[in-house]
Formats: sequence, structure tokens, C-alpha cells
Amino acid sequence: MMAPVSLHAGRWMAALRAMLPRGPDIRQAVRLLVSVLLSGVLARAVHLHEPVWSLITSVIVTQSRITQTLTTGRDQIVGTLIGAGAGVSAIILLLTTPLPTWLVFWMLLTPLALLAAARPNMRFAAITLMIVLLFPAQGGDPFLRPLDRIASIMIGVLTSLTVSFFVLHDEARRDVLRTAARLVGDIADLLDRALRGQLDHDAIEAADEACRTHIQDIYSAVAEAQVERLDVLHRRHDPLLDQLPGLLRRLRGNAVFAARAASEGETLATGAALDAERHALGRVLAQLARRCEREARTRRRRRPPTIDGAEAILVVLHEPGPDWSPVMQFTLGVLHADMARAVRAVWSDGAVSEAGEPIPLLPPAASPASSALPAPSAGHAGRAAGSHPRA
Repeated sequence: MMAPVSLHAGRWMAALRAMLPRGPDIRQAVRLLVSVLLSGVLARAVHLHEPVWSLITSVIVTQSRITQTLTTGRDQIVGTLIGAGAGVSAIILLLTTPLPTWLVFWMLLTPLALLAAARPNMRFAAITLMIVLLFPAQGGDPFLRPLDRIASIMIGVLTSLTVSFFVLHDEARRDVLRTAARLVGDIADLLDRALRGQLDHDAIEAADEACRTHIQDIYSAVAEAQVERLDVLHRRHDPLLDQLPGLLRRLRGNAVFAARAASEGETLATGAALDAERHALGRVLAQLARRCEREARTRRRRRPPTIDGAEAILVVLHEPGPDWSPVMQFTLGVLHADMARAVRAVWSDGAVSEAGEPIPLLPPAASPASSALPAPSAGHAGRAAGSHPRA
């Protein structure tokens, strides 16, 4: 009788823990509250007639990521300017022509509706037109409401951007490394199961889709980190973040190719040779994932970069011999090289290559994996905000 009660209590506790806000959620809530508070104070300080629009703008614009805040703020400003322009045009038509209000409204709303259909982020233009024309200012200058609306939006957007940059923002570099650790763990599991003969084509495709999602998250976090650190303005870059997305993208592609080859019976190797390769791959990838996770918990290192310890990890990787088919010999050789590059990059914080020299940012070399992910331009992954490739 006690067992069912304990089981239900455990489920309720698990559901309660899932509903409780976590660290990122609490930080975002604090940012949102601070943004609304500052917007309200500034709107009243400049004596806006309707400060509520500054508060609403702050709620809309303040996002969990700085890149999202920049994009939403830009859309708010552009849409408001277009809508305010349409509103001013409507007011002029009402003052200079005998056209009824409803006709003027629909004449100007139609092109804005077409614009919103083509560019959904421009829907704020139609909203601004409705506010300006359907809720006119009580007495005084009829052009006061469009100007007041623009001022409210500007205050809300600028406040949101300031809060996003300076109040409890998440460290995107940490997100990159943690996602990289999850991706490497998934790659390790994929290779282990494939070499055991436990995966078919559908299972490999499902695992590959999960890996692609991780890579997209990494590119997004890299773009966020560059905005966070103002790298574009200071012309400085994080060497590891510049290289890691491309390295992991190539590692994923070759791992998937190796898994497909194994599922097609291309291994030929059995017994001790197969087990030794499987254990070697799992060991290196597990240590790479743990290193990424550990680096995510610490600040960026200030000491000179080295590859101390990396070679001791890579020593277990041996050149595939005649026990393997020619296809697997080539595939495993490329996979070993990709793993070595990734390990050396992470251990050195992206500053040294296999020979201990600075790594030139080159596009990924041709590999047997046919990947739908395009190579990052100029060797920098997502140099501008939001410029990551699609999976």
C-alpha cells in the first residue's frame, strides 16, 4: 500500500521540480522587471502622455539572448517608424480631404497588411497605425500621438538593450561549451552503438538529427558570445569559439559516415580489433566531453595556452590496419584526425595546432561525410550576430 503512495509522491515532486524556475529563468525575470521599471521611470521623467507604451515595449523587446533583444528592438523601431509615417499620412488626408475616417484607415492598413504578410516582423507597423488613427489624442495637436508613440518605443528599446547587456546576462561561451559536451557525448554514443551493430539507417538518421540540433545551438551561442563581448566593435575574437563549431561540425559528419559504413557491414574487423577501436573512440570522446563541461564551469583562461595532456589522451588512437576494410580505414583515419584537432583545440583554448603553432582559420577539408551544413565563411563561425548556417 505504501509503494503506490511513494510512487505518486515521487511523480508529484518531479513535476514540481520541473515547474520551479531555474537559474536562467530567474535571471530573465529579473532583467524583465528591471527593464520595465527603468522604462516607466524614464517615460515619466520626459513627461510622455502615454508612458504605458514604453512598458509594453520593454516586455516585448527584453529577451533571454542579446541577439534576440537586438533583433526584436530593431523590428519594433522600424515597424513603429513605418506605422507612424502611415499614421501621419492618414491625419493629413483627414485634414485636407473630405474622406471618412474608415476609408482612410483601410486605404493605409492594406499595404501594411501586405507588408506584415511578407515580413511578419513588420506587424508593429499596422499596430502603430491603429493606435495613431483609432485612438486620437484628446485635443491639442493631432500629430502629437505619432511622436509620442515613437518616443515611447525608443525609450522601451534602449532600456531593454541596456538591461540585456549589463544586468545578469547569461555567458554564451559557457553555453557553447556545454552544448559541445552534449554533442560529443551523442557522437560517442552513436559510434559505440554503430560498432556494436545495434543501429540501422533510421536510428542513425535520428541520432544525426539530434547532433545537427546541437550544432545549430552552438552556432547561435557563438553569435551571442560575439555580441556579448562586443567583438565586432573591438575586432577581437575568442580563438576557441572561432574554431570549435567547424571542428565539431566536421567531427559529426565523419562520425555519421563511419556509423553508416558500420551498419552496412564495412567494418570487417571483429573481436579484439573492433573492441579496441570502440573503446579508444569512447575514451577520447568521453574525455573531450568532460573537458568541455569543465571549461564551461570556469572563466576563460588567462595563462599561456598549451596542449599539455592532450597527447596523452590521443595516444590510444592507432592507425587502422588491414583488419578493417579500405572504406573503414580511410573513414577512421579521417575521424581520428578530426578528434585530434578538436582535443588539441579545446586543451589549448583554441590557440595552438597539432605542431604547437597558432591554428590558421581554414575552411573544413573535404571529408567522406556528405553534410548538408554549409561551411562557415571566412573561417569564423557566425562572425556577425545570427549568421550561423542552417542544418
